[in-house]
Formats: sequence, C-alpha cells, structure tokens
Amino acid sequence: MPRGTTVTGREFEYSGSLDGGLIVQFKKSTLKIPPHIVQVVRNEISMRSPVLMGACFKPLVTDSVGETLWTEHKVSPQVMSYVLPLLVEEGFCRVSDTKPLKIYLNTPGR
Repeated sequence: MPRGTTVTGREFEYSGSLDGGLIVQFKKSTLKIPPHIVQVVRNEISMRSPVLMGACFKPLVTDSVGETLWTEHKVSPQVMSYVLPLLVEEGFCRVSDTKPLKIYLNTPGR
C-alpha cells in the first residue's frame, strides 16, 4: 500500500489515486475521499491561491479550503491532511513553511 506524509510530517497509508478517489487507512478505520472532493480542493486552490489550508475542525479556519469543504460539502476538513501532500507531490501546488499553512498554486515557469 502506498505511503504519504502529511505537510506536518505524519506518515499515512492510502490506496487509490487523486483522479479515482482515495482511501486512507488507519489502524481501526478508513477515510474515503471521493474524486469529486479532490476536485473541489483543486478548484479552491486554483481559484483562491494563495489560500489557507484549514485542516482543523474545531475551530474551523476562516476563509480556508477546509472551511469550504465543511460548509459547502459537509466533508471534514481533515481530508486536507491527506489530499494536499499528494497534490504537492504531483506538482500542482506548494505549501508555506510557516503557520498558518498557505497553499500556493504552481504555475508554469515558476
């Protein structure tokens, strides 16, 4: 099973892909992230870059991708912890080194 690392350095196991949807494996449970939610994350980054990550649920980070996931799609902002590092790995975006974490869309020539 492939392994990823969150932007804060925690390893996780997953199956699937960004295009087909992800299943993140924990010791006693799984987190399913459907492809349309991955697309929502991509769209938010594309339209709002730079944008706050906002993976925390309590409190929701105002004006973040995580807030949009919860308020508009009723999906836990926790999915950002697993989708974002894979988007970074594929070269779609990058993340700031300091908190609060900001996401920047990578553009050709940068």
